[in-house]
Amino acid sequence: MFSKPSAMKPDKICVTLFLLIILTSFTWITSCTHTFDITGMPEICFDRDVLPIFKNSCAITGCHDGRGESDLVLTNYADISRSVVPGNPGASRTYKTITATYGNKMPPDQPLSLENRTIIRFWIEQGAHPTTCQ
Repeated sequence: MFSKPSAMKPDKICVTLFLLIILTSFTWITSCTHTFDITGMPEICFDRDVLPIFKNSCAITGCHDGRGESDLVLTNYADISRSVVPGNPGASRTYKTITATYGNKMPPDQPLSLENRTIIRFWIEQGAHPTTCQ
């Protein structure tokens, strides 16, 4: 059911992500539907690509690390998966919050880069699997 992670070299993955970021930026600027085909894109690896974003930007001391006042914990797959709807970033609490332009946007002082938001978006669109890659 799940495909094996692509054996693409890291530099090819970076180029692919860069091109998809440009495509995503263009789509967000010119369209309200924000849809495009991600078929053939290498699988985003949760442990290697997604978890470090959450740990370094969201699950910092006192925020979403389980020790702060927030009820949302973003330190591991089990907790992160509770805030996403596999295949649907627009219905995912975490994705909506990291892409908000006003109100309760997160992180409040240091928004995630377009690259990191795109990685999370594609991971959710690909099914938000708990993949572990090398």
